[in-house]
Amino acid sequence: MSSTVPDKVLVIDDDKDLRYSLKRALAGQGHTVIEAYSGETGVAFAKRDQPDVILLDNRMGGMTGIETLQMLRGAQPQAMVILMTAFGTTQTAIEAMKFGAYDYVMKPFDQAKLIALVDRALGARRDLASAGKSARSLVNPADYKEGIVGSSEPMQEVLKSIGQVAASDATVLITGESGTGKELVARCIAQHSLRAKGPFMAVNCAAIPENLIESELFGHEKGAFTGAAAMKPGKFELCDGGTIFLDEIGDMSLPTQTKVLRAIQDGEIQRVGGTTTLKVSVRLVAATNKDLEAMVAARLFREDLFYRLNVFRIRLPALRQRKDDIPLLIDYMLQRQAAAKKLRPKRLSNEALDALMAHDWPGNVRELENVVQRANVLAKGETILAKDLPQEVLNPRRTAVPTTAVTTFAVAPTAAPLTENAPVAGTSMAAAYEAIYRQNRLNEGQNILSTIEVEMIRRAMEETRGNQLRSAMILGINRSTLKKRLIEMREAGIKVFS
Repeated sequence: MSSTVPDKVLVIDDDKDLRYSLKRALAGQGHTVIEAYSGETGVAFAKRDQPDVILLDNRMGGMTGIETLQMLRGAQPQAMVILMTAFGTTQTAIEAMKFGAYDYVMKPFDQAKLIALVDRALGARRDLASAGKSARSLVNPADYKEGIVGSSEPMQEVLKSIGQVAASDATVLITGESGTGKELVARCIAQHSLRAKGPFMAVNCAAIPENLIESELFGHEKGAFTGAAAMKPGKFELCDGGTIFLDEIGDMSLPTQTKVLRAIQDGEIQRVGGTTTLKVSVRLVAATNKDLEAMVAARLFREDLFYRLNVFRIRLPALRQRKDDIPLLIDYMLQRQAAAKKLRPKRLSNEALDALMAHDWPGNVRELENVVQRANVLAKGETILAKDLPQEVLNPRRTAVPTTAVTTFAVAPTAAPLTENAPVAGTSMAAAYEAIYRQNRLNEGQNILSTIEVEMIRRAMEETRGNQLRSAMILGINRSTLKKRLIEMREAGIKVFS
């Protein structure tokens, strides 16, 4: 053993022969072994000897293993308890993990595998000890009411930008990868604006079907279309005097872009099926993970709308570009999750933090929050260990991480701009990828075929609203091939369709 002090293992089992066998095997590995023949005796020995790992039988005379486990949580909460049983019922398995067992094994077991499990439990126990008996909170959640956490230089620049633009009524365009917190920034702008007392409404343009987006934004009159049983005001109308946030605006169709442009320019809207023009006063904040300049050049986004949106731009950094903020974010997340359940927040072991710091986080802060929430559920005791983290964090597949903060469309710089009255031309997939070829064939080392394939798949998935079968038919490939490509793209951190 690497430690000069032998690890202590407490074996609680009423089977004398099994205790002897386990003691001989564990002592041979350099461990100090303590024997107890009942749950009651085991709890007393745990208080006296403070073992690192406890092997606990479930069915004994007197207290059951589950009852003993609950008492051990108070007697020696830091110990890693492995429950052993010959009766593997569903209830026992669930209760063992519910009451904080490190693991659960069935009798008869392979002794070598059990010894290996004990070694892993001892490693987790040492990891737990490395976390310390107390941990100072890094953040006070009350100081981050907007949910934007970070002291790194990139995030300080974002906060400065919010402060510069919030008090004005200027349109704001927020760009950055998916999961970087664009809606949080939009809400923060609204909360610190002159319209703070007005409504704030968020609309995900990519999540609303094309045939419903106009009604969602501008409302509709009774009988305007099948199913329109009553008049319904749209988000622009409901948001009068406040701020509307159009997320994923790069996924908005060209016809809808035209109507949004008019609403911004003139402050006027018209419900679907209506003839009356309504005046609205709305501040617009938009966000996208796409390169709108390149989309304008490819005639996939209106140039005039782009300039209306791009009055003030805030670029959000990817999480891998501000890793110094990861400990702060984790502490903030753990405190909020604990407060929601009225519990004391858990802390993070050094090994677990090292793993989280080493990860590239293609899903950014949203991915980190999901990982922390899952680890918070899986952790036994008050400390999150490395083993509580998902395998994709502990053993990441090294894939290419996007080098830009937005999805990029490589296009020919000579493409004509799109104006409000110009015909929508050049928007076919063939034209778009001809532009990609013309632009990228001049760049040495550029994998043109790979670039075109990624963009073709993305376009097909967007046009079919994520329908893989229809997308495969458009692309002329079978569905299994498309599914394989989609998995590869997602593993590489490339957003396909949301």
